[in-house]
Amino acid sequence: MFRPSSLGSLAASFKRQLLVCCLLITVVPYSTSAAPQGSNTEANKANSISAADIAQYQQVGQSMGIAEWLGPLAPVALSPFFGITCLSGMALYGKGWVSADNAFLGEGSPLNNPTIFWVFLILTIMTSLPRLTKVSKPFAQAIDQIEAWAGIITLVGLKMLMGGQAPEMAEMATIQMGIGSYTLDALLAIAAAINVFVINTVKFFFEVLIWITPIPTVDAIFEFANKSICAVLMAIYGYSPTIATGINLVMFVAAAFVFRWVYRREVFFRTMLMDAVWAFFAPPKIPEKQLVAFPSETFGPFSARTRCRLLHSESGWTLTQSRLLRSEVMIELPAGEYSMELDAGYFTNCLKVSGPINGTLTFSRWCNNHLPALAENLNAKLNEQDAAALADRSGLKAEMA
Repeated sequence: MFRPSSLGSLAASFKRQLLVCCLLITVVPYSTSAAPQGSNTEANKANSISAADIAQYQQVGQSMGIAEWLGPLAPVALSPFFGITCLSGMALYGKGWVSADNAFLGEGSPLNNPTIFWVFLILTIMTSLPRLTKVSKPFAQAIDQIEAWAGIITLVGLKMLMGGQAPEMAEMATIQMGIGSYTLDALLAIAAAINVFVINTVKFFFEVLIWITPIPTVDAIFEFANKSICAVLMAIYGYSPTIATGINLVMFVAAAFVFRWVYRREVFFRTMLMDAVWAFFAPPKIPEKQLVAFPSETFGPFSARTRCRLLHSESGWTLTQSRLLRSEVMIELPAGEYSMELDAGYFTNCLKVSGPINGTLTFSRWCNNHLPALAENLNAKLNEQDAAALADRSGLKAEMA
């Protein structure tokens, strides 16, 4: 994506700080800081946690089964901040109807803390209100992934704080795998992260589809429905973690079947939204000789909406796909065999590729103020209609000057 380095570092810094804050919100209220010796004031008692309290949290973790850990993952994936708010609310105010043997929501749970409840309730309101209208929703969608990862880190932070092994699998405290050994706690944390990420990705895709639907109130309806489903699933979890775990596994398997197809499109939509948000706040980006592009349909070895990097050189172009833990996929597009035409659109732009492989590469509108320079740097011909419109606009600005 075209991003000024300063803005890119600012975005990365903001994301890291938000994730760290969510972890601190979870862990700090239960830190092991001791009160000063000789101080017996009520303030010191309220702000210090004794070794006995820490041992109690560890004991709660040892009595927490796998169902108690996996049960709330689906509602947290649907709405991370609201899901954790519901968990904390049930731990604080759910006495009498919450399952008595659910250690995750018991009196000794880290969730049984007003600070966690109110902080995540405020975060829920702040991230939900922009989703109610089509005008403000792109800003909420642009940081949706930050919310998802903040929810994941909060859950993992709770798991680390409570520690302990699931009682029904205590004998499998350490599991040997092909690339090393892992504790059961580590595997459960990884499973939680994957579970939340997969379901949240599919949910985000449907949110984007709802956003582009030209019905004014549909965004608010979808957000209300999402929060309602999250609350119902949390209520089921409070009543029976086992039933909630079964529902979570069904939702995870269903989401996993469509994950690859959805994920490519989710990355595409998120890139377009992020670039639109950055272009709104940032100065126009000066074009370079490379850009992030997405094939509109299958293009050589690349599936539709695969995130690729297009680079222009003297010999032509290269289109490269980066892959996690695997080698890159790359094809060469020689200048003598291929030509490109840049066509500006309303929401996205595209490069029409002509040659042995014909296709269209879609990219964002961040550089639309410098389309002629972008076309020159990519050795692409600017669409005649767009070139004429830009010429008329330049002439009008010259007359006004």
